[in-house]
Amino acid sequence: MSAPDILAELHRRGIELTAEGDRLRFRPQVAVTPELRAAMVEHKADLIRLLGPDDEVAWRIAAMRPQVPPTGAILVLLARPEAKYAPEGTCVSCGDPLVIGRRIRCAPCVTAVEWVLNDVRERR
Repeated sequence: MSAPDILAELHRRGIELTAEGDRLRFRPQVAVTPELRAAMVEHKADLIRLLGPDDEVAWRIAAMRPQVPPTGAILVLLARPEAKYAPEGTCVSCGDPLVIGRRIRCAPCVTAVEWVLNDVRERR
């Protein structure tokens, strides 16, 4: 069973899973079978990574989330509004310098956009 499979099974069973630092918390505990608990232990690092972004992504998500309209099209999401005036070779969302292989957005901004859009998809 993979980490996404575990999350899907927990959701199906009505179990809430959260990450607090390097620990997993879940409720209700009685709903977790020994097999599911063993799978969670085996895939703990992947589950923590899936449950929450790191600080470099989290502040970008917080900045982008309010830019999403309740309905309609979602335009370019910006982590820093002044980034739209940043020079070539910088991220269009935050203005940070781009690494080789990136042409538009830095990796943390790409991840943040994915988090925000997935959240919107679930709400709409």
